[in-house]
Formats: sequence, structure tokens, C-alpha cells
Amino acid sequence: MSKNKNKLCYPRKNKLGEIISYRFFYNGKDPLTGQPKQYTKTWKVPQGLPYKQVELERKKYEIEFIKECEKKSNGTFIYETNITFGEYSKQWLERILMRNEESYSYYVRSKYTLEIINSYLGNYKLNQINPSIIQRFYDYLCERTYTKEIVSVKKSILELIDSKNLNKTQVANDCGINRLTFRIASKVGNQVSKSTAKAVSQYFNVPINQYFNVEKQEVKFSKSTNSGIKTILGTILGEAKRQQLIEHNYASREYTRPITGTTKEKEIYNEQETREFVKAVLTEPHPKKKIIFSLSIFLGLRKAEICGLSWSDIDFENHTLTINHNNIYFKEFGIVTKGTKSKHSKRTISIPDQLLIMLLEYKSWYEEQKKNFGDLWENTDYLFLQDSGKPIHPCSVNSWLKGFEQKHGFKHIPPHSLRHTCITMQINAGVPLKVVSTRAGHSNERITLDIYTHALKSQDKQAADIYNKFLMGV
Repeated sequence: MSKNKNKLCYPRKNKLGEIISYRFFYNGKDPLTGQPKQYTKTWKVPQGLPYKQVELERKKYEIEFIKECEKKSNGTFIYETNITFGEYSKQWLERILMRNEESYSYYVRSKYTLEIINSYLGNYKLNQINPSIIQRFYDYLCERTYTKEIVSVKKSILELIDSKNLNKTQVANDCGINRLTFRIASKVGNQVSKSTAKAVSQYFNVPINQYFNVEKQEVKFSKSTNSGIKTILGTILGEAKRQQLIEHNYASREYTRPITGTTKEKEIYNEQETREFVKAVLTEPHPKKKIIFSLSIFLGLRKAEICGLSWSDIDFENHTLTINHNNIYFKEFGIVTKGTKSKHSKRTISIPDQLLIMLLEYKSWYEEQKKNFGDLWENTDYLFLQDSGKPIHPCSVNSWLKGFEQKHGFKHIPPHSLRHTCITMQINAGVPLKVVSTRAGHSNERITLDIYTHALKSQDKQAADIYNKFLMGV
């Protein structure tokens, strides 16, 4: 038996007193918990070997076992495996919902991201991936492009209207667009949406390229998109390292250069556009659209938060609204009700008077609808429902907003950009950053600062101008 208290070796004999195997013990520790752990292994003595040869082989095997155990104890031992990154990442993906059955968003985002990663790394064996392979993948990410269409007015359609002596307002209505949108589409050089250009061209029965330029640009993916892919890759390799399938996580920052990519400006409305948007919302005849757009622009709620609202979340007496749930649509799972994005996203915020009045009006309309639909609406408390009584489909919000923007001549921004607009306007209006951050559901002001630096730069310019006027006595 070995004398070292951490390295023990016991022989096992048969009935004839012959040594048939050795049992090795090593008193090490669990690399994850740091707690003591005993490792064991059995070595069978090969038949027919002389005693001295057996002893040499035993010592050799014992040394290998000790080295193995030392690596296991300090977390550097690597198990032999031929598994590819693609095979391992598939197992990792399946474990997401096993660990947390509400992790739908992370699962779907990871599944899409792995399609990109595995197209490049999927066939590599997990233990063969090295820093140069990872860096080449990052370089590939940063060079990827997608096609973006930009439509602008090449030739004014007013010549068609004037030649046929048509009424502009009537033409706009027949095209299904707002008068302002029609005016924008009539001036050479203006950018318009592809749908507007199609509507106008179809109405006059002319090719779209006769009056509009449709240009395709190759645009690189944003830095945030590339960084998100890098994060998923690092998470997968990090778990493989913890399972001792690889020695190093080569996706971590110490092995590779930083990710690059374009930095996109947030798509938001400026102050004038925001005021015009609010005016249009206040006159919107569709009750659901009016309240959904109002919750976005007055409170900065996320689309999923709006779709997950229940009447029990609104305290009309104290003028507050509480965010408790998200309703999100996933192609794989349908509409899913889950908790808030983070613990800080679960919040109670004050409702301004104008919005409170609209919510009371909407509730009266809702109660009438509930009577009309009877049993379909009887057992639900959601603010926004389909006629079937099921929660509103989140994708409806996107199509409603797009139609609303086109009707009123606003530039197109997605629903989440209404949230960005709301938060930006609060900062510009001088609302304390701590209050803005809390109402937005951010965990701290630093996150708000990082996301909305554009608004703070605007405030910095205003501060410089105000102080300059003070110094100059203006």
C-alpha cells in the first residue's frame, strides 16, 4: 500500500492468494464545490506477467491515476470524447427548457443563434477547437452582410394627377394611405416605404421603378448582434469546460480580439414627431389600438408587457399599473404567458391623468363587448383579447402600428421603438434618471445610461447652451 495519505493502493487476491487486481484511492476535492472527494479506480493484473513486470506496470498505472485525480481536483482534467460541437450544442439547447421550463425566449434565441454558429463550427470536434478557429469564426461574423432595401421618389406622381385632373385626397384614400404620406411620396428625393410605393404604382398601373428608386444595399450586422452570438458560444464552451470536456474556453476574451460591427442608432421619433404621434393616437377610433399605442408612448411598456396586462393589474383608485406578466408568441410554442423579463421588470408605476381617462373609457367599451361575446370572454381578465376570447396575438400589434404609421404619414418604427421614444422623451423632459430607470424596469441607472446615451448627449448640449447664456448675461 502506498504511504502517502492521499494516494492509497489496495491489492485484491483470489482464493489461492494470488493478486488479481489493485484498487487505487485518491483523496482529492470536487472542483465545483471545493469539498473533499475520494476518487477510485481498479486495475486488473495481466495474466502471465512475472512479479517484477507486474510491479512496474502497477506503478505506471498508479502514477497515471494520481495525475488524473490531481487534474480532476483542480478542474483541469479532460475526458476523452469524440463529440462534435454541433452534437454537444444540441444537447445544451435541449437542457435549457429542462432547467427552466419558462426559458422560451432564451431557447428560441439560442436555437436561431446555433444555426449560425453550427454552420461554421458544427463539424469540429469539441476538444479540437482552438483560439485560431474561434477567431476566424468571429472574423466571419463581423464580415457578414444582409440586403437592405431603400425606396425613394425618383419622379413626382403629381404629373399623373395633374394630367388626369384628379383629386389628391381622393387618390390618397383610394391608395389606402394618409394624405400626408401621399404628399411625401410626391416629392422627388423623399424616402418612402416599399408598401407605399407599391400602393401608388398599382393605383396608377405603372411599374414601380418608373416613379421610385428601389436600391439594395449590403449592410453589415450590428455589433450587438455579433456580441450576442459570441455570448452564446462562450456560454456553451463554458459549460463544456465545467463538464471537463475541454481544458479552456477559447471563446472568452483573453483568447480572441474584440467583436466589431456597426452601431445602429435607435429608431425613435423626435420631439415634434412624438407630439404628432400622440395627437393621432388620441383621435384613433379603434379602442384596442388607441390604448395599446397609448401604453407604449405614455408609459414605455414593452409589447409583451402590454399583451400580458390584466384588469387586476390596474388600480384605478390609486392611479397605478403593475407589470406582472409577459405574453410572447413563439413559432414553436404559440402564445406563452410567462413572468417578467427580469425581477426589476416587475414594477408598479403611476398612470398619468390623460391615460387614466382613456383606460376608463376603454373599460366601458370592454364591458359592452364582454356582454356581446358572452361565454367567450367570461373567464378571462386580459385587457386585450381576440374575438375568440383568447389573448391578443402579439404580432397584431406590429401590423396595427405599421398601418397606423402609414395612414398618418409617420416614419416606420417597430413597437419596441415607441418604448425607446418614451424613455428618451422622459430624459429630454428632465425627469430624473433614477425615476426613468425605475419606470422602465431597468435594474439600475447604468443600464439606462448605456442604452440612452443619445438622449443624455442632447441634454449635455442643452446644459452647455443654458450655462453659456448665464455666463454671457443673456
